[in-house]
Amino acid sequence: MKAIQKNSGWIIILLLSFFPAFLWWQAPSFAPRFGDFTGAMTSIGQLLGLIGAVMFALNLILSARFHFLEKYFGGLDGVYAKHNVLGQVAFIFLLFHPLFLLARYSAGSFAGAASFLSIGSYWPRNLGTLSLALMLVLIVLTLYLRPKYNIWKWTHKFLGFAFFMASMHVWLIPSDVSRYMPLRWYVLGISVIGLLAFAYRTLFGWLLVKKFKYTVLGVRALSDSITEITMRPVSERMIFTPGQFIFVSFSGKTIGGESHPFSITSGPDDQNISIIAKSLGDYTAKLSALLPGTPAKIEGPFGNFSYKNAKNKDQIWIAGGIGVTPFISMAKSLKIEDGYNIDLYYCVKNESEAVYLDLLKNISASLNGKFKVRQSVTGSRGDGNRHRPADNIRREDVVLDRKARHAFEHG
Repeated sequence: MKAIQKNSGWIIILLLSFFPAFLWWQAPSFAPRFGDFTGAMTSIGQLLGLIGAVMFALNLILSARFHFLEKYFGGLDGVYAKHNVLGQVAFIFLLFHPLFLLARYSAGSFAGAASFLSIGSYWPRNLGTLSLALMLVLIVLTLYLRPKYNIWKWTHKFLGFAFFMASMHVWLIPSDVSRYMPLRWYVLGISVIGLLAFAYRTLFGWLLVKKFKYTVLGVRALSDSITEITMRPVSERMIFTPGQFIFVSFSGKTIGGESHPFSITSGPDDQNISIIAKSLGDYTAKLSALLPGTPAKIEGPFGNFSYKNAKNKDQIWIAGGIGVTPFISMAKSLKIEDGYNIDLYYCVKNESEAVYLDLLKNISASLNGKFKVRQSVTGSRGDGNRHRPADNIRREDVVLDRKARHAFEHG
């Protein structure tokens, strides 16, 4: 039962993706589906196209940051992980869709295959060809050329246009979709929902997506490469659970207006919101130059990574480097009367990275031993080297049951 609940998101995606195959099988056919080689290849190609198109639509839904999806995938980071995998599978299915159809429509010749795959006078087919070509360009750009974040985000918007052309192709081309109404309405319904999700997030997000208005209150350098930014609400204050993260965009002259994700480091009872960023690229390097009064828009909160969602109150937290950020918010929210008993292993490469060590020690002292901080400097010789290096600690490894302590300390 736990395994089903944990993988409920995948189960729903697979059921929705492969249901059109069931409807396709129920559709009346003029010839046996797999009666000969040509029929079998054509049938496989049709199935790949149907399933790939539905997966494409579902992928647009996953990318829209709907809060209700988080409970099925373990937070927004889980949603995006499935979005990445599903997008690649959908692309493979759609890529092989026309290749399997070549057995019927190429007339057994190279010239026929080239004619089938090229742009001609028949626009229902052209829409499918153009959609696949645009997807291929965008996938290569994303996976291999790896442009800067703002360029990648801008080009990613064209995936919605690619899906629109693919939907029109499915809707207009003579096929089982056009002849069998249950299949037609199912594919149409999923396609419309996918396009609406794309429009909500990408085309009209500036109008429809709720964002909290804040202004930069202060910018503080915690080290040579780490900056803390504190923002105060203009009107409505955002409510969040410690451990969650937000998407922030600034309107300053020194920085672009695109939004980036940051973990919240302020406590849930604080009036202001604070984040910290390490200078790892062009965008984060500019954050230290933000000026007080700079407008900021915050979307969120997202994620269910919080000690409050763990089953047991005896816990071990493991933070690696800048990955300590969600634990700062969680530590600030701890109260003795809540009954938690927590050990935090704060792993850094060198002492200068432990920017919040003093704060964490002060919190530890105020909680009378219910919150212990154990620092591990992995870049130096000594006992700290027996712990895992900070860069290899994944976020999902972080909140552990206290029963794992012995294995962690002696493994």
